[in-house]
Amino acid sequence: MSKGLFSDGVYYCEHIKEADVDELASFSVRKGAYGLEDYIKNYAWNDELKNVMRTYIVRDEDSDEIVGYFSIKAGMVSLNEHKRIDEKTGEERVYFDTMPGVEIADFAVNEAYKEKNGDVKGLGVLIFHDFIYKIVKETAVNLGIRFLYIFALPYKSLINQYSMFYHFSRLADDSEKRLHKRLKPEYDDKCIFMYQVL
Repeated sequence: MSKGLFSDGVYYCEHIKEADVDELASFSVRKGAYGLEDYIKNYAWNDELKNVMRTYIVRDEDSDEIVGYFSIKAGMVSLNEHKRIDEKTGEERVYFDTMPGVEIADFAVNEAYKEKNGDVKGLGVLIFHDFIYKIVKETAVNLGIRFLYIFALPYKSLINQYSMFYHFSRLADDSEKRLHKRLKPEYDDKCIFMYQVL
């Protein structure tokens, strides 16, 4: 019998629980992504309680070891910026369309699990396809969701990975700059907006 909310037979995922907090002290990330480690260790449980975000822990079906985690939240994407004259004031104003989406706010593989299990490859792609995408698609059946998006760390190899393996795209340079100006959270200051249409 499989465990958790979703299972692929090898791994399963479930909402973060208070009982996970102590175990998460040993969670580690690859060099340069320490904000992801800090989030899961120090903030994820609080955000879960406040309904700010939903964090899911991915575990090994046999050993129950923590393989990775991801946090998702409802959001919006602002597109198609255009200017027009406000009828009441006569001033030029900037308007844009908004579309509903889900943001992958945090997403990391546990390096400690990888090292213990022979540096197993492809866990991020597996977690994305077997868990994140399934949860978002299931949610989209009951709630209008047009986009799945992420503010990716600004490393060329990671941007290429999100494009190639996860099928995320970037906006054109001028659109990306405008979107970053009006939508990018302070937490994601140096990150790059990437999206896919559901």
